[in-house]
Parts: sequence; structure tokens; C-alpha cells
Amino acid sequence: MTTVVVLVLVAAGLAALAVLHQRARRADAAQRWALFSDVVPLLDDARLVGERGGYPVLTGRLDGWPVTLRVIVDAVALRKLPVLWAEVVVHRALAVPGTLNVLLRPTGTEFWSPDSGFAHELVPPAGLPRPARVSCAGAGRAPSVGVLAPATDMLAGPATKELAVGRGGLRVVLRVAEAEQASYRSTRRAVFDRPRLRPDALTRAVAALTRVGDRAEGAVEVGS
Repeated sequence: MTTVVVLVLVAAGLAALAVLHQRARRADAAQRWALFSDVVPLLDDARLVGERGGYPVLTGRLDGWPVTLRVIVDAVALRKLPVLWAEVVVHRALAVPGTLNVLLRPTGTEFWSPDSGFAHELVPPAGLPRPARVSCAGAGRAPSVGVLAPATDMLAGPATKELAVGRGGLRVVLRVAEAEQASYRSTRRAVFDRPRLRPDALTRAVAALTRVGDRAEGAVEVGS
């Protein structure tokens, strides 16, 4: 085989790899933008924004409330597969003293959580799964932990990671998917197999947050 033929074959192989790489990138980008596809029809004035190569941000209104959905890729924890989380925010002005935050199964690697900024720890209410850290900025600077009661079932579920209630509204972080083990072990890339946020997960979350917000509006006692 002549040198010219070898070079031609090498060039053809590299070109084929480049094509396959581009196809894989396009497929990955399309998959990321499809993550919220099942819940978009639930929202009024739904809008997807963001860079095409990344995950989108979904905004709209659900049950009359403005909502924002974001994606969190958590690949920080050692010896654990990356996790894909969806952050659901219900924008609502609440007359509360400050933010009450609940972080379930804390590991100390939740870079996306505001938990580390809340130094004052509260006693978790009955029915909350353990381990859990309930915190706020200081004594008397959060609504009572009793406002969490309407969300007890959601907090007890394995998909719920965090819930917060504050002056600007309410948020919950839900588990959507875990990375494929084979891909992550071999390439250290977080590859998720066509993840989707389920419509029932979103509707239950917003309903629970709405009830927590209603309870917080009527609460007099503050966290201590």
C-alpha cells in the first residue's frame, strides 16, 4: 500500500469521525432541549430560552402562578454517578421574615444549594425523612417549620432533594435522571438516556408549593 493511499484512508477515517462527532453533538443538544418537552403543554405562555448546546430554561404560568424551570447537572460528588436535577420555582411574594430551606440527604457537595449560607439550624418537623437539614439565616428570620406540612408527602419521596420558601416565592429541586454508568466510567462524561421531567411530577410539585405558600401567608409563628 502506497503512502498516498494510506494518507487518503487516514483522511477519510478522520472525516468520518468528525461527521460522527457532529451528529452526536447535535443529538445530545436535541436531547437536552427535549427534557421539558412533556411539560411545556401544561404551561400558559410557555417559553424555552437558552443556548442550543446547553439545557434550556422554561418559563410560563401554571395554576395561575409564574414558574421557572431550570436544569442542574451535579457531577461533583466522588464515587457517585452524576445526577440531573430540575429546579422548579414558583414566583410569589410572601410576607415572611426570611427564607426557610430544607436539604434532604445532604452530602456537602450541593454546590447549587443555598444551604451553606444558612448558619441557623432548626429541628426538622415530624414526617420529614432523615437525614435532613432545615436551616435559615438566623433565629426569627424564617417562617415556622410548620409551613412545610402540606409538602410532607413530596419531601418523603426519593425524587425530592430540596425545598425552600422565602419572600420571593418557593422552590423545589427534583431528581430527573442518573447518568449512564458505562459512559461515565469510561469517558467521565455525564450522559443521560433521554431524560424527561414528567408532567405529574411538575403538577404535584407546584400544587404542594402552592399549599406551602398559602400556609406561610397565614403563619404567625416564626422559626426559632
